Amino acid sequence: MTVTEIYHFGAMALNLHCCCLSARFISFHSEVRDFRSGCLNRTSKLSANSPKIYRIRSSANSSNQLTLRTCRNCKAQFDPSLNHPRACRFHTAHFGGETKRKFESVHTGGTMDTPDSGKVLQYWHCCGSEDPFDPGCTAAPHSSYDDV
Repeated sequence: MTVTEIYHFGAMALNLHCCCLSARFISFHSEVRDFRSGCLNRTSKLSANSPKIYRIRSSANSSNQLTLRTCRNCKAQFDPSLNHPRACRFHTAHFGGETKRKFESVHTGGTMDTPDSGKVLQYWHCCGSEDPFDPGCTAAPHSSYDDV
């Protein structure tokens, strides 16, 4: 196979791939359009196969503004009506470290020079994870500063 043949073969494969993606895209959008028209057509009768529409609650005050609270544990804002038992992930202890000893005791047979000497090891003190961006080892509902 020559370079030109490989190029044309690759172009045909790419064109075929794009056509397949295009067909999937059109098929997906026609399904969405059919779903929307079925949901918006109020005169149609509901059957067992009709799409179901679910409502999501949110807490809003009298002026219809969303009321968000700040979690004491993860510091994220949350909607109290959507809070659940595993909504918040946090660590129960701090992320810190300790320094390896610079040298070992000569009296116990140490060499005064160890390979990891002076290295700072940082980790979460609650679970031992060394990733500072670890989402948390404890799961609980969000706890607001307003909840006293």
